[in-house]
Amino acid sequence: MKKITLNIIAILGLITLGFSQEKYPYQNEKSPTEDRVSDLLSRMSLEEKVRQMDMYKGEYFKNDEDFSKAKTAKRLGDLGIGAIHDIYPRSAKMINELQKNVIKSNRWEIPALIMCEMLHGYLDEGSTAFPMNIGLGATWDTKLLKKVGSVIGTEARAHGVHFGLGPNLDLGREPRWGRVAETFGEDIYLVGELGVAMIQGMQGDDLTSDRSIIAEPKHFAVHGVPEAGGNSSPVLIGERAAREDFLPSFEKAFKKGGALGTMCAYSELDGIPCAANHWLLTDVLRDEWGFKGIVVSDLGAVKYIQTTHHVAGSPKESIEQAVSAGVDMQFYDFSNEFWQKSIIELVNEGKLSMEDIDRAAGGVLRLKFLLGLFENPYTDKNLIKERFHSLENQAVALEAGRKSIVLLKNQNNTLPLDKNLKTIAVIGPNANASRLGGYSVKNKVATTVFEGIKQVVGDKANVVYEEGVSLIVKGQIIPSEFLFTPDESSNGLKGEYFNDRNVEGEPVLTRIDNELEFDWPWSPGNGVNDDDFSIRWTGFIKSEKSFDGWLGLSSDDGIRMWVDDQLVIDNWTKGSTNMVTTPKKIEAGKKYKVRIEMWEGGWGARAHLRWNLEKVNFQPAIDLAKKADVAVVVLGESRELVEENRDVATLDLHGMQQELIEAIQQTGTPVVCVLLNGRPLSVNWINENIPAVLEAWFPGEAGGKAVADVLFGDYNPGGRLPISFPKSVGQLPIYYNQKPSAIHRYVSESENPLYTFGDGLSYTTFKYSNLALSTTEISIDGSVKVSVDVKNTGNYDGDEVVQLYINDVTSSVTTPRKTLKGFERVFIKKGETKHIEFVLTPEELALWNRDMKRVVEPGEFYVMVGGNSRDVLNAKFVVVK
Repeated sequence: MKKITLNIIAILGLITLGFSQEKYPYQNEKSPTEDRVSDLLSRMSLEEKVRQMDMYKGEYFKNDEDFSKAKTAKRLGDLGIGAIHDIYPRSAKMINELQKNVIKSNRWEIPALIMCEMLHGYLDEGSTAFPMNIGLGATWDTKLLKKVGSVIGTEARAHGVHFGLGPNLDLGREPRWGRVAETFGEDIYLVGELGVAMIQGMQGDDLTSDRSIIAEPKHFAVHGVPEAGGNSSPVLIGERAAREDFLPSFEKAFKKGGALGTMCAYSELDGIPCAANHWLLTDVLRDEWGFKGIVVSDLGAVKYIQTTHHVAGSPKESIEQAVSAGVDMQFYDFSNEFWQKSIIELVNEGKLSMEDIDRAAGGVLRLKFLLGLFENPYTDKNLIKERFHSLENQAVALEAGRKSIVLLKNQNNTLPLDKNLKTIAVIGPNANASRLGGYSVKNKVATTVFEGIKQVVGDKANVVYEEGVSLIVKGQIIPSEFLFTPDESSNGLKGEYFNDRNVEGEPVLTRIDNELEFDWPWSPGNGVNDDDFSIRWTGFIKSEKSFDGWLGLSSDDGIRMWVDDQLVIDNWTKGSTNMVTTPKKIEAGKKYKVRIEMWEGGWGARAHLRWNLEKVNFQPAIDLAKKADVAVVVLGESRELVEENRDVATLDLHGMQQELIEAIQQTGTPVVCVLLNGRPLSVNWINENIPAVLEAWFPGEAGGKAVADVLFGDYNPGGRLPISFPKSVGQLPIYYNQKPSAIHRYVSESENPLYTFGDGLSYTTFKYSNLALSTTEISIDGSVKVSVDVKNTGNYDGDEVVQLYINDVTSSVTTPRKTLKGFERVFIKKGETKHIEFVLTPEELALWNRDMKRVVEPGEFYVMVGGNSRDVLNAKFVVVK
């Protein structure tokens, strides 16, 4: 009896001890976040801290869409994990099992940060797909952008995702650059205001909410004006230009928007790679702006410090420069093992300090505390079903699509079209194609313009379609039956794969490739690197019929081809996503010896071998147009022409699109042109010869319906250009607020753009009156209220975008003649007048003076208000000391 009693007492004592045992301070959710971070860091080993500084690929933790405990165990160990990217959970079960495994495997029970792409929609299948960012910029609508951000955050967090790579706050002043489509436009004020609104929508009011995620504005910084429009090319501007024209959008994002992540650019700024730029990542970002989030390198940015910029002598030195400058986490630059091993060695060698490590690891931990992941690391199993691509979210996508459309020309009120037309021909390479743009929702198929028109007109008209011509004339895939290995024993070409860029040494993989029609996001085969590989294909081509045409290659990195031992295509320095062709007269039954070589340097690869057995034929489209009452010709671009690493040397319509619309116009049938594209295009002929032109960008999942609503008057277009359209690349740069000394004097080109920033028409008209200032004199720390009345004087209800510009008349450093400092998109019924007010504060009036200090200088300021940047009312006030 005594023994039993003692055992009971002992058990009760252990239970009491367990319940009364004090938690570690970092586990107390009521403690201040900074105290929790400090406490946890004080307990962690160097190896555990460095693990928090690393990003892992999602494929390491799952088989298909299921969590893999075996694969996870190989990667995880007992040190925890910082972040996982590219995992895109399809179920709460999978991501919750992964989080549970991560938490249980490390002694401090630290959860993983789940990161995913979400530039204009959470990237995984089934998500709501919004217009490409340049289209969102054309909405000039901060309330809408906040709703868009909220949808993105809600859909991502429902899947257990915590961190979104976006929005893009680069300034789009170089339209040749393929990533201009990711920007909100060319003006820093517009970009900043729209960016803040999206960030506030993504992050919500409480990061612990199951509707909120952390936003990661990118690319920090000054990434949008690369030399000659080449992605990752140098940006050669000084500190003042950076501070005045490029950094303010990011400063707003962090200070006003509260963004807690940023991605540093892989380019260089004024001779220093951004990923190794202490001034940028520490002096400005952290010390001046007080940033408490994390800096993630853009993919390859740390590696490029050595391999592209050549300012480091080794990968390890690149890591040293990046971390000491302010980079907190790599993005697949190196293997996880090499990254972590190198950082630990650098600390032990005294080349990185523990302050560097605590800053980086502490930043990651801080986000996990702020997200509430230590208390609630899991997602509810019902959230995906309840919130994913809901009807409400789809309505926001349609609203965004409508509001992004800009009416560029409407001669003789050609638009809106009559729904009672008998036959409507919808023609062009983008007429019945889903064009969502880069970084778009996986496998999403948008409503096309052809489908949208059929929805809107119903049975009232006969709506018919012809492509006319392919967007990119690619020829045809050469089938395996016409390809032969060098020994002619098999169909296909012999492929030899090398883990270098130079097609040297012994191949790590040799196989027969039936056709050359490859698009690889990562490694092309077992044992081959994800990046920095090369391939040689050899064999013969033999056709069963003769033709006089071409052979062609396409690759986003270097590629070249020999035919019968003669080099006929040489794009070895840099490839082309378009088809590079060589004329070739093919004789039936004759063997042609071929050797093709390519190299890949980073971020996906492609290799296409084609020929042109079939010729382009406009006649079916011409015949269709002749029988129609109107021809809606839909032209533009696709992701193959405007995306990351899709830079161009001309802004003309690609391929044979110009010839197509000219042929349709010559039929005499009235023509409307719709553009679906991601960059400004030099559509001079169309502007001169086609009576109605709509710029619809890549308008999102409901884009075809949005375009049709505008074409037939169910929606009055109110979008305004967020970027100027040059007449030719020779005018570049031609953004609207260039300095007064930027005078375009050309022998044979106009000094004016084709369409200017802020332009856009409506089916109604607006009259501005009663521009007034609250005062005509303010102090250097004062403010002035600007008001104006806007009346809808036309026959349609519609949106007007009221734009406010200022001019600092005389200043110590040069300033533009006009620069945007306020805007509001407002709906006004016909006959109605709206009273609009703005407030100009020192933030809008300040400049960086000759001493590199941000000040408001005394002097005259002009205020200009109107529906564009030219037709404005003017007023004046004075700033005094």
